[in-house]
Amino acid sequence: MVQFETIERERKDYGNFPGEKFIEVSRNKVIKDNGDENTFLQVATGYYNNDEEPQYKKRFTVPTDEKAVDHVVEELPKMFEKEVSE
Repeated sequence: MVQFETIERERKDYGNFPGEKFIEVSRNKVIKDNGDENTFLQVATGYYNNDEEPQYKKRFTVPTDEKAVDHVVEELPKMFEKEVSE
């Protein structure tokens, strides 16, 4: 069995109504049965249910590798700029 642990998270609400939707960036760890651990970064979106509990909808993970993170940091603003200008 594999266990997942959230090390750190930052959540920001967005959308037409405050507290309706959120985007979250987090550092996570997976712990395997044999004790091996692996960390990864995750970007997740979701919404709050009627009890105001977060419900995750989509997730995207990035390895904790400098080249991978740098690529996302460089390209994401460029892609967003193109989206906004169209």
